[in-house]
Amino acid sequence: MTEIYLNRRGINSIEVPDEVEATPGSDLVLRIVNHGSPLHITLASSNSSTFTGFFHENLYVGGDEEFRIPIRENVYPGVFNIEVIAGYGARKAEFRVVVRDRAVPEPEPVEIPAAPAVPFRWPSSVPILAPVAAALVLYGLWFVLRVDLLNAAAFAALLIGVILAWLRQRS
Repeated sequence: MTEIYLNRRGINSIEVPDEVEATPGSDLVLRIVNHGSPLHITLASSNSSTFTGFFHENLYVGGDEEFRIPIRENVYPGVFNIEVIAGYGARKAEFRVVVRDRAVPEPEPVEIPAAPAVPFRWPSSVPILAPVAAALVLYGLWFVLRVDLLNAAAFAALLIGVILAWLRQRS
């Protein structure tokens, strides 16, 4: 809660803090304390549209008053100013409102239990390597003999090896 003192040091005197803090989604509560005779004051802000819908308010302060300025929920950190004007413009005081991110509590570290050790075993690759070896032999024979049937057989053997590898990955 921010306190603003009126008429404490003299007629139409205004005492405000230099800076106050607010968080997104909260209300900035201004407690206005009048130490003298009732008066009209104006609260105004020309650079607060990013943070709040508040722009201007005329108040009649007879004693203690509370005034709330809602801060929007989804705003980024930043600063805006609020002016307090008394005596029909004869006296003016200004303070900064610093909008800070909400303090996010640090999550407690959670211990994740270790996965049970699974012994490593080499997968059997014989069904996949046999067609590849046959394709290499057939391509070698085709390269030497230039018989096109050997080339087609080598391609078919490679295709069978790819299909076997794909089927193995799916299971």
